[in-house]
Amino acid sequence: MTLRGHLDRVEWSGLVGWAWDPELPARRVGLVVTVGDEVIARVLADRHRCDLEEAGISDGCAGFTLSFGERLSPLARHVIAVRREGDGIHLPGSPVVLEPAAAFEATRDAVARLLSAPCGDDALEERLDFLARETEELLRRRAERIGGGPARRPRWRAPPGQEPTPELGPRALVIDDHVPRRERDAGSSAILSHARALHRLGYAVSFAAADSEPDDGILAREGIVGLGRPWYASVEEILSRHAGTFDVVYLHRLANAARYGGLVRHHQPRARLVYAVADLHHLRLARQALVEERQDLYALARRTRAAELNAALWADAVVTHSAAEADLLRRDVPAGRVHVVPWEVPVRPGAVPFSERQGVAFLGHYGHAPNVDAAQRLVEAVMPLVWARDPTIPCLLAGSHMPPAVRRLARPGVEIVGAVADLGQIFDRVRLTAAPLAYGAGLKGKVLDSLAAGLPCLCTPVAAEGLDLPDPLNRLTAADPPSFAANLIALHDDEALNQACAGAGLAFIQRAAGLEAVDVALARAVGRTGLSQVGANRSRSASTTA
Repeated sequence: MTLRGHLDRVEWSGLVGWAWDPELPARRVGLVVTVGDEVIARVLADRHRCDLEEAGISDGCAGFTLSFGERLSPLARHVIAVRREGDGIHLPGSPVVLEPAAAFEATRDAVARLLSAPCGDDALEERLDFLARETEELLRRRAERIGGGPARRPRWRAPPGQEPTPELGPRALVIDDHVPRRERDAGSSAILSHARALHRLGYAVSFAAADSEPDDGILAREGIVGLGRPWYASVEEILSRHAGTFDVVYLHRLANAARYGGLVRHHQPRARLVYAVADLHHLRLARQALVEERQDLYALARRTRAAELNAALWADAVVTHSAAEADLLRRDVPAGRVHVVPWEVPVRPGAVPFSERQGVAFLGHYGHAPNVDAAQRLVEAVMPLVWARDPTIPCLLAGSHMPPAVRRLARPGVEIVGAVADLGQIFDRVRLTAAPLAYGAGLKGKVLDSLAAGLPCLCTPVAAEGLDLPDPLNRLTAADPPSFAANLIALHDDEALNQACAGAGLAFIQRAAGLEAVDVALARAVGRTGLSQVGANRSRSASTTA
């Protein structure tokens, strides 16, 4: 006799299918379900299914669903058969073999059911205590797998989804406020550059963000192991779980040096502690206080200076990007501890001819107060003097985190661009950039990026500080709006002067912010001077093959 149907799905908890006898279309088919040699259920295929009705199978009432009274053990092998009652004909798709599941899968499901069951306060506390202890042990074992543990295992394994590094070698941990993103600020570019340099110097590099921000794969693409959620709740947890395994801990910015310096000494006693100042906050605050005539900022600057010097004295090495700031630090910090380390700035000159570009651009991360002030100075104090002589020169304001105070600067001749993913689209439009900073500290990423694109950047003394700019760029540095405006017009209209400055800027970036300069300087800071030449050779090799 004919039997149509199918055993659609079989699981540890039950099964689903359909059965129909075309010779007796009005009769519902009775089925016998066996597991091994044991009959566990009888079921009638009489449930309505729309798909069967649409297919013209009877009136659609030929389906069946069976839930096992007791879930089958996933640790055993089961042969499940569905036959027609009476003649024992197998339903198409029967029998089905369920192979034993992995032990963890079975245990996981059993534990999940147990934990979801109602319970009293005492049982709840007991369950939480069990999970906390077992989670702690698993996280400890995972930390050992990543970093080799106190025994310094010879092989290093990365978290899931990241390529393993063949040899553990020395380990470096970099700590900053956020996961670095190039579009955010110059500090991100510096951190990524120094992390790559550490890798070239032979370190397995890990990164921790104080705000526990997810990295979305950014770090993995750079060859950096991200130590964050869900595996670690805080930087403190990272330092304690990986106790004694880091050779270098690189703390970026004052807040992180102050917050984690003591913990590094406690949990990583043999690590070289590097404090990267980013810029001297107290210097920037003192200058802002002078410009804005604010006594409260003077007091804050004094307190910040004390904190920065304390962090510098606490560290084994202090890294700054500015030669001018290094000179200031060396007045209070032993000279051997202070290192000027640039960050890599790739040279990418644009291809748009001078004649096809027009105007001046200001670039900045506007979450930084000096940039808001500089944009306002450019539009309100400099550009009116420029337009008095040449009203056709446009001004562009570009950058992230632009506040209303900057957006209100929009007017005829001023274009508010906002954040851009690729600065090249700005550099290809204008003939120069401007950095009319009245206060600030450290090296200015906006200046370096512009020079690396073959675009002159007109600076105030504050913007050029620590750069040692070459002539003729250095000669064009101006502090007051009239001089700044005159130099801006000259750079904008004189193609020969513009090209001379562009060439001098490119040469400066290649010399001062190339891979070799970064590797050699950072190797000294982290105490890997024996490898500085190796890093330099790698840098030359990379540039040759690129």
